[in-house]
Parts: sequence; structure tokens; C-alpha cells
Amino acid sequence: MRKVLIIVTTENEPLNEAAIAAQRHLPDQNVKIVALTQPDADYRALLEEIFTADSVQVW
Repeated sequence: MRKVLIIVTTENEPLNEAAIAAQRHLPDQNVKIVALTQPDADYRALLEEIFTADSVQVW
């Protein structure tokens, strides 16, 4: 199964939500979303996620 990491940098963007929903419905994909919109973002965990993902997208 392909691991997709989506990094969200802005809140409440309709295009982002539509693109993420489309990614989640694709077969054989495990989609993980990390929101950097929160002040307590864990950048160490994010770095680990980036290196273990097959694809990284930033929205």
C-alpha cells in the first residue's frame, strides 16, 4: 500500500478539502494528514513522516 502524506498549511480551503477527499478514495493508498495550522505542531514527527512516505504533498 502506498503511503501518502499531505501537509496542510492553511485552514478552511475548499480546494484543499476536495483534493484530500479525492486522494482518500483512491485504492491502495494510505493517506495521512498533518496540519501545520496549529501552534503546537510537532516538527520532529513531521520529519519522520516525510521520510517514510512514498509521496508528500503540501496544500
